[in-house]
Amino acid sequence: MANPEHVEILQQGVEVWSRWRKKNTEILPDLSEANLSEADLREADLRVASLGLANLSVANLRGADLRRADFSRANFLGAKLRDADLRETNLVVASLRGAKLHGAKS
Repeated sequence: MANPEHVEILQQGVEVWSRWRKKNTEILPDLSEANLSEADLREADLRVASLGLANLSVANLRGADLRRADFSRANFLGAKLRDADLRETNLVVASLRGAKLHGAKS
């Protein structure tokens, strides 16, 4: 289950999230099982975050830094991942059906 505080911060926008991440480098964000469907997460720093079972359907993750994040069993149905950095990302049993992956780094 996601940490409600982490979800609330992310829902305030990528700029607020980025400032929080810079101030809290020791915290590993827990967004597991969060409903982030249709969220605008362009260029978000989600490195080493836990997003297992998260719903990211139709989310815009263009240019996001997703390195070493856990997306096991996450739903990316129709998500935009263009130019996202997916290196060392856990996508075990994740649904990428219809996701736009052009230019994504893996």
